[in-house]
Amino acid sequence: MQKVYALYKLKPGVTAEEYVEWSKTVDQEITRRQPCVRSFRVFQLGGSRGGPSPWDVVEDIEVESWNAWQECLTTPEMADVVAGFRKMVDRESAITVFGSEIA
Repeated sequence: MQKVYALYKLKPGVTAEEYVEWSKTVDQEITRRQPCVRSFRVFQLGGSRGGPSPWDVVEDIEVESWNAWQECLTTPEMADVVAGFRKMVDRESAITVFGSEIA
């Protein structure tokens, strides 16, 4: 099992309300149903120590493996999620990291 964290800003002109609606009705609904996904949570960021956050959103995703997640993103079931992400997210700001719990 691995954790994936995706941090990103919204594109100029995309409102927080528009993003939240898409996140709830498309992104979260579809992503949570994927076989490799164990959990999927999305957070709107409100700031950081010392000022505004460099990102608007962080996704906390628990997956079977990084490779399984990468394959999942290319499936027809995820096409609407990927298309919406490309439409709403400033890809220049996007950072995705993955790792495993230290236990």
